[in-house]
Amino acid sequence: MHKRLKILINNIKEVFSLKLLDKLSKKTKFVRRRSKITAETFLAFNTFLSEDICSKSLSTLSVRLAAQYNLEISPQALNERFNEYSVQFMREVFNNMMLSQNKILSHPHRKLNFSRILVNDSTSYGLPSKFYNEFKGSGGSSSKAAIKIQLQYDLLSGSFLCCDTYNGTASDGKYVEVMDKYTEAGDLRLTDLGYYKLDYLKQIDAKGAFFISKLKSTTVIYKKNPNPQRNSKGEILKSTEYIKIDIFELIKPLADGQTIELKDIYIGSKKELKSRLIITKLSEENRKKRKNKLIKAVKRDCGNINDRSLAWNGVNVYITNVPENILATEEIHDVYSLRWQVEIMFKIWKSIFKINNVKPVKIERFKCFLYGRLIALILSSTIVFSARNIIYEEDNNEISELKSFCVVTEFFSTLKIEIFKGELAILKLIKTIINTIRKLGKKSRKKGRKIVTDILDYLKISVDDL
Repeated sequence: MHKRLKILINNIKEVFSLKLLDKLSKKTKFVRRRSKITAETFLAFNTFLSEDICSKSLSTLSVRLAAQYNLEISPQALNERFNEYSVQFMREVFNNMMLSQNKILSHPHRKLNFSRILVNDSTSYGLPSKFYNEFKGSGGSSSKAAIKIQLQYDLLSGSFLCCDTYNGTASDGKYVEVMDKYTEAGDLRLTDLGYYKLDYLKQIDAKGAFFISKLKSTTVIYKKNPNPQRNSKGEILKSTEYIKIDIFELIKPLADGQTIELKDIYIGSKKELKSRLIITKLSEENRKKRKNKLIKAVKRDCGNINDRSLAWNGVNVYITNVPENILATEEIHDVYSLRWQVEIMFKIWKSIFKINNVKPVKIERFKCFLYGRLIALILSSTIVFSARNIIYEEDNNEISELKSFCVVTEFFSTLKIEIFKGELAILKLIKTIINTIRKLGKKSRKKGRKIVTDILDYLKISVDDL
């Protein structure tokens, strides 16, 4: 048996063991007396059959329980089972699943210059207005109630470091404190402007980790003055030690597609963060696309467009502390583009797992649905990324995450039963799923487009580094 497969089976067996579920159900008071709906039935129902739990009637869900589990329960009795204790039970299983996934996927399948490539992003969606007290939205033309989910994601292993829920008005910028806790030496952080804080970038650097970040147009940058003025004692006058750089002057002469780099740049007014600065002027086609997007955003927010905002919108500007011997100038943009993998993940959440398919229901029912969807997502991603590693090691082939998640969900009707039966039943089913992904989940390569493997090749440890 492949080592990764063995780890996967053992951890799934532990998380979904009847003994553990019984312990969690008693701990959370989900089970206090004998009930028709057991802990494993409730978990399976909310995990594998929950796509429309917040859109179907209680009568329909009662019929589903009868059809799937031969359980006769009235709509009223089912409604009562969605309560604070069932929410706590689902949350406990979710937390265990998170810990389990990190154990399973902790070792990526490539030897690269970085131990992990971490991205953080959030996805949000509107909720029924009755959820306003717990999940506040922006109001106005937006939803009165909304939820935001913050995801920290390792692109190399596929592991979710953490997955936290907030109300829809929560600021991304405030989440950097949580992100900082998970940063370790050797990591590479691909940082979005929503999380842009110079202090945070300095903390990454101080931990021996690396970052590639977009630069805000309002950030001041400096370079060392090669000819500073000195006083009579030969000491450099502080006012002449650095020269302020006007990025907009750097942008003006650039030709379409041209990239320039300035080394040893100091970021911010305190000049405490030393970085490389990489600027690329976009093609005319891409500038037009961004301009149209900017115009729409400005109209929506009743703002104004000026020449400087247009100029900034027509370039990609990055700062990074990654040494040039690891990533060349022309490779920075491609590596940063790996951030789009988290957008693919959010697309999977909404298009395949229908996590945003919510109608006005009891708040506890919604929370059970939410944790059930997240458990299903984490379990599926654990299987998909274990399969990715195994297939790459055995066949040297890449799989499509989108196709592979679709494959796993097609096995949910079987998983809901077999996952509680023990090691042999789980092993047989997971082998079938992985073999199906091997055959039907291959990644398609589009002509002229780099895939993730091509970009990760930039980061391979050279023979000289070993």
